[in-house]
Amino acid sequence: MRNIPLLKGDNLFQGNELIYINRSDELQDYNGVMHKHDFIEIAYVIEGEGIHAVGDSRYEVSRGDIVIINYDIPHAFLPKEGRKTLPVVYNCAFKPEFLDASLISSSHFEDITSSFLLKSLFPEDFAPGPDIKLKDADFNEVGEIFRKMYTEYKLKKKGCYLILRAHLIELVVKIFRYMEKESKSKAVNRNSLIVESAVEYLKSNYNTDVKLEDIALQSFISKNYFSRLFKEITGINFSDYVQKLRISEACRLLKETDMKIVDIASSVGINDIKFFYKVFRKVTGKTPGDYRK
Repeated sequence: MRNIPLLKGDNLFQGNELIYINRSDELQDYNGVMHKHDFIEIAYVIEGEGIHAVGDSRYEVSRGDIVIINYDIPHAFLPKEGRKTLPVVYNCAFKPEFLDASLISSSHFEDITSSFLLKSLFPEDFAPGPDIKLKDADFNEVGEIFRKMYTEYKLKKKGCYLILRAHLIELVVKIFRYMEKESKSKAVNRNSLIVESAVEYLKSNYNTDVKLEDIALQSFISKNYFSRLFKEITGINFSDYVQKLRISEACRLLKETDMKIVDIASSVGINDIKFFYKVFRKVTGKTPGDYRK
């Protein structure tokens, strides 16, 4: 796929508050343009109709449709063929950290959020279409939440972010209720899918400062719950899995290149050379020098 522009939350969020609310016709640079972002987005179609492109998939959207877009997922709202008008969409962009940490860690909220992002995490496993289609009273109920969030964000009166947090929690819980009502079967394999997604991410990012709590937040579950799931499904704890990936790549570099050991350690994400030697011996039973020989 061609290079997709990345919309960063740092360019949208104000101060230290990790939330941004708008209508789609207010962000012209990305309206109708394929893009991805480093935050979660809940989009709600309030007027018109069009096409929602997600990766290589396309499907029609209209008034009352909700779509949930996770980190790094290319997407765009586009006009229908032969038309120029785009659907009008309320967008709620946020990072999970905006929510109360004690709430995310609660067992009740884990049950809700382990299903919340399932389709946006694994769009290829579902038929293309909106996450939720609302009508009549449900449309008005969710529309009212978005309207209040939008107004609160625009006016920015004292305490507005506390109110926005409360509205966002209400929105997330109601969305889960709708999703659960539509089909409970979609969540059957959610835990293994969440861990599989994390493993794929780690394979591409093991050399960065990857942290368990960051990946857990992207999946909208607590650090402890994610840690338990990861070990249950992979048979190894998170930190050991990351170290094995790093040492596996270090072994390849020792065999195939003339790089200095200190440079190899740095390239696989370990900047403390003493720690690198310790982990390398733990995983391989040898020192890097002995392995290279």
